[in-house]
Parts: sequence; C-alpha cells; structure tokens
Amino acid sequence: MSSELVPVASLSTAFRYFLACPSEVVEEGGSLWRSVFPLSRNPQKTGDAEPAGMALTYGDYFEAVRQFLENREFRVVTSAILEAMQQPVTARDISAIDIFLVKHGQFYHPSRVEVLAMGQVFTFVVNVALSFSGKSCIEREFYLLNRLGLTPSDAYLPKAYGYGEVILPKGQEVKLFLGEWFDDFHEFHISEVPKDQQYKIRVWHANPASRFLTPGETLELYRQIAMILTGCYDPESFEQVFPWHHAAGDFIVRCSNGSLQIKLITVRQYGALLENPDKDEITLLEAMLFFLVNLSIRTRLDRLDGVGEVVWAGMPAVDGTVRGFMDGLSAKVPRWDLRFKKFLAAVSLLELREICEAVADSYHPLAPELPVVRDHLAAHAAEVFASLKAFSV
Repeated sequence: MSSELVPVASLSTAFRYFLACPSEVVEEGGSLWRSVFPLSRNPQKTGDAEPAGMALTYGDYFEAVRQFLENREFRVVTSAILEAMQQPVTARDISAIDIFLVKHGQFYHPSRVEVLAMGQVFTFVVNVALSFSGKSCIEREFYLLNRLGLTPSDAYLPKAYGYGEVILPKGQEVKLFLGEWFDDFHEFHISEVPKDQQYKIRVWHANPASRFLTPGETLELYRQIAMILTGCYDPESFEQVFPWHHAAGDFIVRCSNGSLQIKLITVRQYGALLENPDKDEITLLEAMLFFLVNLSIRTRLDRLDGVGEVVWAGMPAVDGTVRGFMDGLSAKVPRWDLRFKKFLAAVSLLELREICEAVADSYHPLAPELPVVRDHLAAHAAEVFASLKAFSV
C-alpha cells in the first residue's frame, strides 16, 4: 500500500476519541485535546522533545490517526477487514470509528481502533511513531512482521495490514501502521507481592483488577516466550528477533480458564548476532547454544512494574526457557533436535560459564541491566546447566 496521503471527500463516518477506557472521552477542541502529548512514557526523558512552539498535542495525535485511516477512502481499513475477516467492505459501509489511546510505549503510542461497519465492530491496532526512536524503526518493523508472517511463527505475531505517513500542520511527520489487535491480551511485569515482599509476575488487567501468576503459570509463560523466539530463530543463518525487552511490553498474555496464551507484538529488528563463514555442524550447534544462553539471561530481566529498577526473575524463568527452546527447536527443525541434545551431553559447566560471560560481554558497558546480569551470572550458569542436563542424551 502506498504511504502517500491523498485528501478524501467528506464522508459520513463519525469519529470519537478516548483515552484507554470508553469513559475517558477526549472532546475535540477541549482542554486535553490542546494539551502537550508526551513523546515518552518516561516524562524525564528529553532526547525526543520538540522545539518550543512545535510540541505535539493530543489533538495532533488523534488527527494523525484519523487522517491515516481516512486516506484513499479508508483503503487501509477496508483492505484489512477483507484480509482478516474475508468480508468485503466499502467506505460507505463504515458508519463510525472509535480511537482509544492505549498507552505511551517506549517506541510507539498505540491506539485500539474500533470500526463499526455493516452492523459489526472490527477491532485493530494503529501503532503510531512520534519520537525519533519510534520513527527510525516502524517501517522496518512493518516489513519484518510481514516477512515473519510467512513462517511457522505466524500464529504468535500480529498481522500488519498497512503502513502510512502523515504530515501535521506544524510540519511534524508521523509514521503509522495498522495491525491485528489481540483481544483480552495484557502486558505483564515482575512486581512485588505486598503481603510477603516477593517478586512475581503480575498481569496488567484493566478490568478486573491485576493478578499475580502462580508458579506453574509463570513457568508456562516463560516456556511459551522461549518457544516463540526459538520459532523465529534461523539456525543456519543465525537470524533472530533481537533486541526484545520484557520491560517494553514486547510480549502480552491472555489468561483464560486456567491456561495461558502468549503473543509477541513487536519485531523491531531481525538479523544475525553472529558472523561465521564456516557453517559446519559444530558451528551451528555452538550458535544454538549461544542463542539459548543469551535467551535464558535476557528473559530473566525486567523492570519492576515495567518502569522501576531492573529486576531478575526466579527459577521458573530458567526451566521454562529451556523447555520452550527445546519445544521450539523440535517443532521448527526436527533434524537438529536429537543432534543438539547429544551436543549438550558434552558441554561442561565451565564451558557454559564461559558462554554466559561472553553474553554479558556483549552488553553495552553502560547498559542499566549489566550490573544485575553480572551479579547473578555464576548462579545462573549453574541453574541453566542443571536444567539442560535433563534434556541431554
């Protein structure tokens, strides 16, 4: 779909604007509409601030989403409904669109968009990039989601339907894409349980109230995360989804009837972390182990409640990650499954410690999570080694 915006004739579609909930109405032209829009979820961050007199407002945000959806007689919307639901819809069929500002993310400010057409409601997400960091990656992410959508990982990733760019009256550029909305999925983070001062995974439900996962649910959450990322890993080219962050809310979860379902909602980069022209079997197996160790460390890192200090997850993250990696490897490339398990049998604790050190050395020296990683590295190597031995043959 072309990203060029073309003015459209006035249509009868009614637009309404909200914050996260239907009760939080944003009146067009009202005080909030005219208020300055934060470019980061961290109000202390100044790197993406606009010059004086150029600050974006909530009205600018909602107008950009509206223009994107209206472009070429709602083509991005009608084509998405056709692709997602196999239902042909025209611009004249769209009677109303409600736009809900979901959150202020690290890279995007996503909106949930509810389209009323032909008596039905179709729900999508519009990822909106306003900051320099967001605009630098959003078009690439749109391409990567479409690329990975052709792989077995498709079931765990959102569909990306259309990309566009809007130029606001003050001259600011806004980049957006329309994607699949995962209903009843929620962000989750490590949080402190007030009554016993322990860290557990808390799922951020808007309604009903947030709740903590049980140990069994926590292990299953990490298992699915590792399985998804392993499914995206190419063991022969070393390509993988990286970087990703729990603190940024890159994964979401749905809890239903005692079971969990995980989705990966963003792919900002996809490439090889290792470069080696000699791709013999041993090299490929060693790269798989490096991928697994890097995964096992990264998946234990989060920020308390998503925005606080860097925290380290407990043992369910280790066992869940190892199980999920094995499940993902077996499903994606069965021919490597037995070979890798035999390879593990020969790996010593000392060798695993060295790989853990190599992973830690790959972090930027000023990365805020690095001190936490180094504090736990020796114990982590022993925990991963013990978990791996259950799978070696």
